[in-house]
Amino acid sequence: MRRFILSLAAAALVLEASVLSVIAQDCPLDLIWSNYTEIASACTDKTKHSICCRYINALVTVSVAMYANKTGTDTLGVPPALSDTCISTINDTLISKGIPSDASSFCGLGVKIQVVYPCQGMSTVQDVLASPNFDDVTKNCNGSVLVDMGCKRCLNSGLSYLRHLTGEEQDNVTLNTCRDAAFVAIVNQQSGLTPSDMATCFFSVQGLGLIQVNSSSASISVSAPATAPVAVTADAPSNRLIATPLVKQPHRGHKVIVVIGIMVTGLAVLLVLILILLISRKRRELKSMEHTESTYSVSPHIYAQKSQEGNSAIYRNFNYKEMRRATTNFSIVLGRGTNGAVYKGQLDDGSKVAIRCVRKNMTKEGEEEFCREMELLARLHHRHLVSLKGFCSVKDERFLVYEYMEKGSLKDHLHSSDKAPLAWQTRIQIAIDVANALEYLHFYCDPFLCHGDIKSSNVLLDSNFRAKVSDFGHACFANDLKIHGTPGYIDPEYVATHQLAPSSDVYSFGVLLLELITGKPAVSDGKNLVDWASQLLFDASMLTELVDIRIIDSFDISELDAMIEIILWCTQKEGRERPSMKLVIRMLSERWDPLHSEFARAVEIEEGQYCNYGYNSGSRLSKGKEQSSGDTRGLQSSSSTTRSYCSRNALLEGNASPDSPRGMFSL
Repeated sequence: MRRFILSLAAAALVLEASVLSVIAQDCPLDLIWSNYTEIASACTDKTKHSICCRYINALVTVSVAMYANKTGTDTLGVPPALSDTCISTINDTLISKGIPSDASSFCGLGVKIQVVYPCQGMSTVQDVLASPNFDDVTKNCNGSVLVDMGCKRCLNSGLSYLRHLTGEEQDNVTLNTCRDAAFVAIVNQQSGLTPSDMATCFFSVQGLGLIQVNSSSASISVSAPATAPVAVTADAPSNRLIATPLVKQPHRGHKVIVVIGIMVTGLAVLLVLILILLISRKRRELKSMEHTESTYSVSPHIYAQKSQEGNSAIYRNFNYKEMRRATTNFSIVLGRGTNGAVYKGQLDDGSKVAIRCVRKNMTKEGEEEFCREMELLARLHHRHLVSLKGFCSVKDERFLVYEYMEKGSLKDHLHSSDKAPLAWQTRIQIAIDVANALEYLHFYCDPFLCHGDIKSSNVLLDSNFRAKVSDFGHACFANDLKIHGTPGYIDPEYVATHQLAPSSDVYSFGVLLLELITGKPAVSDGKNLVDWASQLLFDASMLTELVDIRIIDSFDISELDAMIEIILWCTQKEGRERPSMKLVIRMLSERWDPLHSEFARAVEIEEGQYCNYGYNSGSRLSKGKEQSSGDTRGLQSSSSTTRSYCSRNALLEGNASPDSPRGMFSL
């Protein structure tokens, strides 16, 4: 069967090549579908010149729309090289059907009525469909145009669209061309109406396509006599050839006819097989889409909750064509994860985005991860958390559209040889930014959230190297018993207990700090970074060996000592011995912002809120009676009051807005 189809395809190609060589210069428009009686009636009456022109305009535009729909070219008109040929063919056809010869010139055929519709820089059907305000035209120009009120709504929306598109002072030729382009786009968008039905409303003409069905039979009846002379002329020589059997010209002609008949039949069979395959594939796709819609309906409450909470914008629901167009057919890959790839894209408004695609044949776990991340991002708003712009759910694929981070991931800058090494102060600022994001998750969500997968590849950098935390697919509440995370960053206590807690994020943050200082990955050659560094962390004389060799001449030894203190505390084996992110931020601000440190301490002493949290510059690690992240909810921090919180952010980030809200954010 497969060999038979291939042979038929080869025969079809040969036949197609021979036919194309004959009709290469012919106009591709089909002009036999129309009722020329109505056109001739209008054009022979000198009082109906405007009606005549509308009929001719409708005839040409419907033919162009049928051509675009039939060939799937998506272009607004015939190829420009065939424009003059088509104009001449249309003119000859009109004359042959009894239309006066001066009707074409009077109506502006070739000038006002064209067969190519370049409109305001748009050259394809998709360009028109994507243009501003065209959605209203598509919505109003549907099956309702067959009734009077529906037709009026369609015409009004079309006029409004053209007015916004071309302006108030455009010439008639431009308006006519853009109107015809809009008609072609509408016909290719609507599936319930024939082009002639739509033309009845759009051009105010009646009976344009009444003989559409009879035209085929007419063509058959006309073509039948055409073969008669051939038969007669073939019989005469055959009688003469009875006495001369050596002349085999009629026999050879008979063979040619048989071969052509077989080729045409084979081509028809091939086309039928292809059509059956396409229909079968389309049915499977429709069933898949129905299943996807029923699967995705598990989380519609996300958007209702977001609207009820009074946020300014609801996420945009993109379609698949927009995803392909934004990513240039998914050509620029920013990175790949366990459930799919991340692509660079640009939306129609020019804004750059990062589009994460959850791979095909998505598992139930992948679907849950997608829904979880949608739900979380709908409720999290912080300057150091990557924001979500929209989503796309189609068939068995899911897309999340994030803001684009110009400098990529922290992992690329730490471990890629083609990236310039990050400066020491830049690394410190990145640590502070990530700490702010985690403080927000741990203290300003109710109930509090654990990210669950803090690592360098999930820390993204903007054009100023300011950090934002991304990838909330593994984020969860504290009662999630599934183990998530990345080797090297996972809290040992979390692995043992299967209970994720804020202290687990604190441990991962400590590993991230160590990665920032050393420039080494969390796991290298099968060895854990924390285990490798443990022999150096407690020896003051060997601390400099921890520093990334690329910045060995630019770091500050006292700042390194402070960072080591934080790392040691964050990577304690037991979660109850680790600090909360509030205390981490306080330690960072005390070391890198002494002025704020004294002010915050004075405020807390005055309010009776100051507590000794165990950081001691005179010792490697102080384990006193401090309250650690084992009970993070009861701790005070610089975010706990308006004065101390705002002062910390003002000193760390100038006049920037606070990183975390002053009130609790309810999930």
